[in-house]
Amino acid sequence: MIIRGKIIDKSLARRPNHPTRIGVYDGSASIEILVWGNAVYRDRQFKEGEEYLFWGKVNYRQFESNIQFDLRDHKKFEPEDDELLKYPLIPLYILSGDLKKTWVRPLNLTKIIFNALKNYSGGIEEVLSNEIRANYGLLEHKHALLRTHYPNSFEDIEHTRQTLAFEELFYLQLVMALKKKAIELEVNGISFEKLGNKFVKLFNELLGFELTQAQKRVIKEIRADMKNPKPMNRLLQGDVGSGKTIVAIFCMLIAIENGYQCAFMCPTEILAEQHYKTLKNYLDSLGIRSAILVGGQKKKLRDSLLFDIKSGHIQVVVGTHALIQDTVEFRNLGFVVIDEQHKFGVMQRAKLRAKGLNPDVLVMTATPIPRTLSLTVYGDLDISVIDELPKNRKSVKTGLRSESERLKVYDFLRGEIKKGRQAYIVYPIIDESEKLDLKSAILHHNILSKEIFSDLKVGLIHGKLFWYEIDETIEAFKNKQIDILVSTTVIEVGIDIPNATIMVIEEAQRFGLSQLHQLRGRVGRGADQSYCILMAEKLSELSRKRLEVMVETTDGFKIAETDMKLRGPGEFFGIRQSGELKFTAADLAKDMQLIEKAREAAFRLVDSDPQLRKNENEKIKIHFLTNYKDSMNLIKIA
Repeated sequence: MIIRGKIIDKSLARRPNHPTRIGVYDGSASIEILVWGNAVYRDRQFKEGEEYLFWGKVNYRQFESNIQFDLRDHKKFEPEDDELLKYPLIPLYILSGDLKKTWVRPLNLTKIIFNALKNYSGGIEEVLSNEIRANYGLLEHKHALLRTHYPNSFEDIEHTRQTLAFEELFYLQLVMALKKKAIELEVNGISFEKLGNKFVKLFNELLGFELTQAQKRVIKEIRADMKNPKPMNRLLQGDVGSGKTIVAIFCMLIAIENGYQCAFMCPTEILAEQHYKTLKNYLDSLGIRSAILVGGQKKKLRDSLLFDIKSGHIQVVVGTHALIQDTVEFRNLGFVVIDEQHKFGVMQRAKLRAKGLNPDVLVMTATPIPRTLSLTVYGDLDISVIDELPKNRKSVKTGLRSESERLKVYDFLRGEIKKGRQAYIVYPIIDESEKLDLKSAILHHNILSKEIFSDLKVGLIHGKLFWYEIDETIEAFKNKQIDILVSTTVIEVGIDIPNATIMVIEEAQRFGLSQLHQLRGRVGRGADQSYCILMAEKLSELSRKRLEVMVETTDGFKIAETDMKLRGPGEFFGIRQSGELKFTAADLAKDMQLIEKAREAAFRLVDSDPQLRKNENEKIKIHFLTNYKDSMNLIKIA
């Protein structure tokens, strides 16, 4: 708290490490202030009979039966400080950057900012229209800023925060609304009218299993988009094992039967290879020509592929970033699938889209996304959710184990392998590191294969191997030539081996919850009971809380919500890519209703005034163009 008072007496410290005691009277009562430091210096610093402002913490000394004040900062009282003290709540600011307490004392900084607000707040511009403020019960921008610094009450603080948070969220949603509108106003896309024999044949004859109701619903949603002549821009999200790839195949069949080519882009070569094999099994049966395009292919093969893609002989191309190289030309690209799309930048997605004439785009992610994040990061996309797993899937049993239980874990693993099952053991790093004291895949593969499981076949894959080396090892694992596959996170997505029923994750506390959930999704792919064992040691309270969430639930959306709350939206995907989410007032963990209101306001505004040309939207347009130029560039290319 801050008090204003006159020094009425002083008792200098007589020993080192003892405080000087200063008696202060504020006109109604007196209090004793404890001041630490050199007694002689403090004697000169505080003069009896003079008035000061003191900032500190009030403590009740039970044994001494009195109240004392531990001083944090002070300044000599000046007449103009009366204006500052009339406010019931006075701010104190945390120094940041190069500012040091020895240069600018907290109370002096408070006064500097107070004077700045008093003298220059007249130049603060409004950022929302009167109509929007009235509709959502918001303060004027100027008043919200002033009340943030000098609120009238604690309740006032939340009102001002909500106003400023709404403004931040509104402009983010305005970016999304303008991006969506820009796509809608483009020249017409493709209307896929035909639903031909190949689609029906796959659905009725070749699939071999019943689609879930969620898959059927999502296919219907995407089908309706594809019939519309406007370019589709849709996000398909679903938990691990929910069947997104088969949905994508059905949608690609619609495009193919209407005479168009399809591209399926993946972030890694291993994932591209896995998807290609899955797609090829179905496409070959339907007489559809497909190919894979990745880096490192021999020139003769690559030239042949590029020719067949350009001529239209190849109807479906699966690949990595190689798909967006300038040498890749399509005859008539009409449908684009981008898997794990958060791992691609805006420019990369736009380059693939530019390979065709306004093709429909389906972006997919196996990372369940909290609703607050989906409305912000993907607010310009239509969203379909597969929220149902195949009926024959059993929930994966998950346990948290310490180093003292390692031998029991190994015994359990050996027992399951004797039953004919297979296991993954995942490590956080490839090789030993001087900087990181973590278990590594290469070192422990040697230990496991030569000492612990010398009687079993132990394989190894990691990110430094060539994609075809990884693919050969995975194929051997799939064919049961390997009992235990030691790996890093290269198996995080795209690996589907029903007989692998055990997942051991070493140093589990080093992974994000969503990544752990993705890894756990590599098991439980068949009808047999599967297990995930999280190995962790010396856990902090927060780390234990995080891992216990994994033990308690297999619901990816609940895990994603927890992950976002603990790590923040910018780290949600394990990469620093959400710069637009560095809010100062908004909080995605608790502002769901505010996000929906801001979205409603922004999309309604753009629907009524796509170019922001109306007089009442002039302030919004100026603020947007002044502060969101980078976002304008994204609108043109996304």
